Amino acid sequence: MQLDPAYYEDTSLHFYLPQPEGHRELMYYPVSIGYFDCKPSYSVQRNLFSSYLLIVMLTGALSWQTRRSRGVARPGQALLLDCNAPHSYAAQGKCSFTFVHFAGAQSAAIYEEIERSGGNMIHLPDPNTLNETIGEMLSCVRSERRLNEGQFSAMIYGMLMKLLERSGVSGEGGTGHPTVDRAIAHIRTHLTDRLTVEEIAALTGYSPSYFSHLFTEETGMSPYQFVVRSRVEQAQQLLMTTRMTVQEVAFQCGFNSAANFCYTFRRMTGVSPHAYRKRPL
Repeated sequence: MQLDPAYYEDTSLHFYLPQPEGHRELMYYPVSIGYFDCKPSYSVQRNLFSSYLLIVMLTGALSWQTRRSRGVARPGQALLLDCNAPHSYAAQGKCSFTFVHFAGAQSAAIYEEIERSGGNMIHLPDPNTLNETIGEMLSCVRSERRLNEGQFSAMIYGMLMKLLERSGVSGEGGTGHPTVDRAIAHIRTHLTDRLTVEEIAALTGYSPSYFSHLFTEETGMSPYQFVVRSRVEQAQQLLMTTRMTVQEVAFQCGFNSAANFCYTFRRMTGVSPHAYRKRPL
């Protein structure tokens, strides 16, 4: 597969891929794929770009609008847009995300079902799942390691099925308890802040002790453990999909120092951030 790489910024990669010569009606295929580390001025407005767009947020916030709806996507969320119709999206300050434009097979039918069930924005309890797939696709095209059209099609289909499973799921965190789900949503969108149990509990209207008990009962871990785990998971995404330094990843994920980040990351994953980044996909 011949590649035409285009580098937009030092920390952004974007590849356009040729469309398959045959079997378009049978297979999904990527039109373009990449990672963007956006400046605050980044914005896109289109009337037509013959594809569908899947964005998986890594950091910051991205506002978006279609003819039917609008919103703001944040870390832990995926955004699915029909680029065959007018749409726009813009960075709200600095942000970063992975993405794939795709078409073919039943793209239109699956998009319509996901939009009907859950809208354009889908919460991801485990964003690593989609980011690992996009990261593998991006790694292949960057290194010119060949994947056949059937493999690309299977990877895109797998991501769409995960979105379809999540569309229409109630609650931002998926626990089924509105208070805990609200706390989880706040944690995942404020990982760079200095989060405390007292602050999170205050948002729910409960005392810190009762909130901690409720949160642990619903999730199987304390609020503190959940915050640390969420920060490490976001760090895994950034290490896998960006070229940020370890120190930049540490501060982007809310750690107060690179040393503390490296210690915590190794304790939870069994490897250092450097080793995690170099591991084969």
